[in-house]
Amino acid sequence: MDFFVVGAVAGALLLAASVMLYSHVRSWRNFRQLENADPKEWDYRHRQYRRRMQTSALLALVAVALVVGQVLTWWLKLPWFTASYWLVVILLVCWMGLLGIADILATKHYFGQLRHHCLVEQAKLRAELNRAKSREGNGKPNK
Repeated sequence: MDFFVVGAVAGALLLAASVMLYSHVRSWRNFRQLENADPKEWDYRHRQYRRRMQTSALLALVAVALVVGQVLTWWLKLPWFTASYWLVVILLVCWMGLLGIADILATKHYFGQLRHHCLVEQAKLRAELNRAKSREGNGKPNK
């Protein structure tokens, strides 16, 4: 593969990883400034921050590994080294994918719990409203 193409792809990945790392840190700092955060939300956000930071850092590592691997495999010309090196890079990409899936599932679970809680509260309020309406209607007793 052409070194220019590998360098361009690696540069784009490194730029994307840098932007994501900055975004994750900024989001985490903004969340930490909230004073009334629920402990469950705190736990969810902290775990999300760690997963996303790890994924973004791995993306940066893979970007560097693309260039280093291209140079080393061209320079050393050892088949066992080439196979081992790229296997490690593939494992890093797989780990990033697993972290992404874990993030999707954790987000779905957390917001599913919030939705369930809201639906339960809504049902309680609706029942209370129905009880209040059945006792009195528009300020006049029901007949």
